[in-house]
Amino acid sequence: MKDSFSKMHPLVSFVFFAAVLFFSMFIMQPVCLAVSALCALTNAVVLNGRRTALFSVKFLLPMILIITAVNPLFNHRGATILCYLPWNNPLTLESVLYGAASAVMISTVALWFSCVNRVITSDKVVYLFGRITPSLSLVLSMALRFIPRFTAQFKQTREAQAAFSINGRQTLTGRFKAAVTVFSVMVSRSMENAVETSDSMKSRGYGLKGRTAFSPFRFYKQDAAVLAVVLTESGALLALLLCGKLPFRYFPSVHGELTDGFAILYYCLYAALLLTPLFILLGEGIKWKRLQSNI
Repeated sequence: MKDSFSKMHPLVSFVFFAAVLFFSMFIMQPVCLAVSALCALTNAVVLNGRRTALFSVKFLLPMILIITAVNPLFNHRGATILCYLPWNNPLTLESVLYGAASAVMISTVALWFSCVNRVITSDKVVYLFGRITPSLSLVLSMALRFIPRFTAQFKQTREAQAAFSINGRQTLTGRFKAAVTVFSVMVSRSMENAVETSDSMKSRGYGLKGRTAFSPFRFYKQDAAVLAVVLTESGALLALLLCGKLPFRYFPSVHGELTDGFAILYYCLYAALLLTPLFILLGEGIKWKRLQSNI
């Protein structure tokens, strides 16, 4: 089921996710990382469903542990030495904390990208960038469409091959031959789909001068209000960040103020920005209940 945020104008979704990804990738402050991770998980549950979000978390948790453990083996910066590794390099507290922060940041960005893939579909990409960069928008839309389509076709082909060669797949050699057959079929289907797409685009006049395209998207007052809120919050966060109101460092020693007034204000604005889809969903739910009560 589509949520209220996914039904909004593509420009609103693009600006929101651009701001969210920017702040999530470039702010390494611990509290902001925690806020971004929790909000990303919440939005993933709302947009993708609980089962899909939990599956993503199960995949990301081992990655967090691996990055946290590997980073101190190569990064030996920091003033607080915990111990010395067998090859006489120091293991510092700062490198451990920085590795954990980097792992959380990467996992958070991955969760946000899962939300982007859910909300910004291929037709929205073509709508946003079709007139500016038609070739780039076409490549992006085809890339976004290729992965789920390839996965579905791969599953169908594998099930069909399994139904015709049940006995042969029980041995290692049989499984290898079945995998090679499935791969060969998928390459053939991908090439055939590419030819069909090319013929379809040519017959519809793609690339001709003066060609127009139908668009189902309309910019309403609600879209303008949400876009204004997102831009205002993003501008305030960027201004506080550029003015140095959120200082924090990991090297040479961990230092930063986490509980002063500007930091708390930043946390609140940051959480408000990241939870915009949830606020829209709650607002639509309240509006729907009011309409039901008036019947």
